[in-house]
Amino acid sequence: MRGLRQWVWLWTPMVAGCGFMLYDKGSEVYSAGGINLVYTEWVSPKDRSWQKDAYECDIEAREASPNIIRPIGQRQALAERCLVARGYTKR
Repeated sequence: MRGLRQWVWLWTPMVAGCGFMLYDKGSEVYSAGGINLVYTEWVSPKDRSWQKDAYECDIEAREASPNIIRPIGQRQALAERCLVARGYTKR
């Protein structure tokens, strides 16, 4: 039991970091389930909302690719294609 308590300090941050939103002076990272969309890597159109578009493209990419068997990076590519279709350009 004592050994288990010693590992709680390591286990807690790992579980808390499984899906996260990080804000840092205008840069924004949304990561959950293998998709990593970073605001500073994209040039945004003036009339678009980054949070809304990144979230919707994330959902579309998850729905388009099955969970069981998928090539590595497929969801990321689908999410990036979605952002390009909405008018974003990659830096």
